[in-house]
Amino acid sequence: MTEDELLRQIAVRPFDPEPRLVYADHLAEQGDPRAEVIALAMRETLTMAEKRRLKSIVNTHSRRWLGPLEAIADPAGSTFEGGFLEELVLAFNARPADLLSMSDEPRLATVRTLDASTLRRPQPLGQFLRQPSLASVTSLTLHPDAVSALEGAPLPFSLEALGISDNGLLEKALDPLKALSMAHAVPRWELVSRLLFASPHAFATYDSLRTQLHIASRIPELRLVVPYGVFEGIGTWLCLPAEHHDELQRLWPGGRTWSIEAPGLLFCLDRDTTWSRLHVQLSGDGVRDSDDRLSRLAAVLVLLGPAGLSQLEITAPPQLTLTRDHKYAIKAAVRRLRGCEVRMGGEPLLP
Repeated sequence: MTEDELLRQIAVRPFDPEPRLVYADHLAEQGDPRAEVIALAMRETLTMAEKRRLKSIVNTHSRRWLGPLEAIADPAGSTFEGGFLEELVLAFNARPADLLSMSDEPRLATVRTLDASTLRRPQPLGQFLRQPSLASVTSLTLHPDAVSALEGAPLPFSLEALGISDNGLLEKALDPLKALSMAHAVPRWELVSRLLFASPHAFATYDSLRTQLHIASRIPELRLVVPYGVFEGIGTWLCLPAEHHDELQRLWPGGRTWSIEAPGLLFCLDRDTTWSRLHVQLSGDGVRDSDDRLSRLAAVLVLLGPAGLSQLEITAPPQLTLTRDHKYAIKAAVRRLRGCEVRMGGEPLLP
């Protein structure tokens, strides 16, 4: 059986381990290190040496694994999980002819996250998005100018998140979604901005959104995604709901979660009667990531006094190593959150 035939078998059942392992056996016969990545992904736990080995193989070979998709992908932003393409970021200079030539490409079948935000022309993006091979996509990010690509024929996927990216203050970013019925069936809108370096940027971004919030009146979650967000801007953003509670209730009555995502950190404020419950989710792997995530988390937490939090829950994946010193650092940061119940990994952090 050829490699193309094996990939098409995977495309039929993109997350079934059986066709993946058959493909891994084929690769192993060719001496391809990708077989090792696929096999390691099937294991529940890995040693640190195996994790480093896996990361090295992916960094060295992932561009080759794109195959024909290299013509349309940004290899620096596209990522692989378990040896298969998980996130596809379309290149800003992807040619229309190349996009349309991918109509039967099986390597697209494992893509869950698709970022097309660098493309501003709706055509041929609309045709590209309607390929059956993209059925696994659950998260899509577009530039506001290209939102009309979603109009017309049904899409082959069901979205959990629809992202809008203008890399600025999001002025009029939501306007294109106003009349798009499918957008209002998506539970989370993600607003991508690269301008959250300090409190003034957070205030300016909120000012531009407040005139558009009525468009998202029925959307349960609004998430700000900030690839370069820093402590002060993130802290200010999380304090805004307490300051503007009545306005958010009036303009965004269907809202339940106000969140912000920065590298390695996800903060979700949940609304009950007020915006007082915060859940923080850390991501990463190993001691080095733990040091980085926990230091940045502590730097944000010390800014959240004005947020009026009543509950704070911090969770981390098993592979993120949290030491006693990490917990002490978080304890010191949250002591100023008076009256707030703090839990970390399901355990009370403060007496």
